[in-house]
Parts: sequence; structure tokens; C-alpha cells
Amino acid sequence: MLPLQRKQALIAYLAEIGAATLKELSDRFGVSEMTIRRDLNELEQEHRIRRSHGGAVYLQPEQDIGQDEPELTTKQVSNRDVKDRLAAYAAQKFVRSGDTVVLENGTTVSRMAERLGHLDQLTLLTNGIETLNRFRPFATDKRLIISCGGMFRDISGTFVGPVAEEFFARYHADTVFLSALGYTHEAGFTDPNLMDTQVKKQMIRSAKKVVMLLDSSKFGQRYFSPVATLTDIHVLVTDNGVKQEDRERIEESGVELHIV
Repeated sequence: MLPLQRKQALIAYLAEIGAATLKELSDRFGVSEMTIRRDLNELEQEHRIRRSHGGAVYLQPEQDIGQDEPELTTKQVSNRDVKDRLAAYAAQKFVRSGDTVVLENGTTVSRMAERLGHLDQLTLLTNGIETLNRFRPFATDKRLIISCGGMFRDISGTFVGPVAEEFFARYHADTVFLSALGYTHEAGFTDPNLMDTQVKKQMIRSAKKVVMLLDSSKFGQRYFSPVATLTDIHVLVTDNGVKQEDRERIEESGVELHIV
């Protein structure tokens, strides 16, 4: 396990059980207590956990939210027209009757849900309340929506943690639709919260095709936790505000770029 993967697994484990000793974490992850201590020191500096005598305590979501993460209601009103356009395009272009799709809860992707109600048959998987509510009026025995459980993050309206990750590991989807709060060529697609990005990474692993919806205002922004790189996705849908330099680098990577 790579150091970054171990840190992500550590935070997920602590989120599940609340607290653990150094020895317990050392035994669970098969590394020395010195290595665990170093990981915990880094996580404490990132305000993800609090060190205690001989171990660590998980900081609850309301404590580990950074000031860089906007409220869901704030994100919903930002660039609304552009997000509506991207969502409508992705729903029409990349979803067909009979598909199994994963929609996360980003304020662009969730808008796709209400544009899929005309399909005769569909299975939609999500971890988000907004996506669930938007698709709910169209749900039937042939248009299924399946939501995971897990720990609920109110600021993002998402279920996260090991239960949510295990849910998406059980299924195989045709296409996953994702968004992120930032993108740079160096860091890739990033979000503020590690728990959310862990679920998104499992969504990516569950699908044959990965479509990223990202309005151009997100370019040049960088947040704490990586979601994906260009090599992880197949299609990027954005608006015509994206710079020519960014277009060229994306196209050179082999990603299918759609300007809407």
C-alpha cells in the first residue's frame, strides 16, 4: 500500500470506529508504529484527526471542514446556467435506455437526474441526497434509483465512509458522471474533503466509462484531496470559457473534450 493510500485508509478506518491506538493501527495496516505515528502527525496537521495519548481520535465532519469548502446551497446558485447546459448535454449525449449509471452529488452532475426521466429503463446509483431527490419523481420499477448508506456529510449532501465505498465496489456501471471543485494540470481534479474523494475513486473503479463535468470557472483551482487525473477519465465536458492552452493540453492527453 502506498503512503497516500494508507493515509486514506487510516482516515476511513478512524471515521468508522472513532478512535484507535497506535498498536491497533499498526497491526491493522501491517506497518510499524513509527510509520503510523508519522501518518497520524501528517493527518493532524491537515486537521483530519486529533492525536491522543498512544493513538488518535477522528474529527467529526463538522470539525474537519475547511473554509475552502462552500456550502451546498452556495454551489447550487454558482454558474447555474452553465451547469444546466453541461448537465443537459451529458444526459442527452452519454446516457441511453437500459444503462446503469453512477451520478455523484455535485451541483452539475445532480442536474442530470431530472433529465433522465424520459428513458424507458435505467438504473441510477448515487451517494447524494440532491441527485436522489431530483430523480425521485421519475423512479419506477424500470427506472431504478439505488442509494448507498454511510456517514452523512451535510455540507456536501453526500454519504461517505467505508459503507459508501463498499456499496460502489459491489456494482458494475456503464458510465460514471463526476465533477470536482478544482482542476490544474499538475494536481488533476481535486475536492476539499478526503471522505468524498474516496467514494468518488470507488465510483471510478466501478464504471467502464468516466465522464467529468466541469465548468470553466474550476480551472486553475486546487483543493486538498485528489479525485482523478486526466488518465483516469475518458470524457471531459466543459463550457467555452476554458482557455485555449487548457483545451490543447487536455486533447493532447487523449481525453475526449466536449465544449458546450
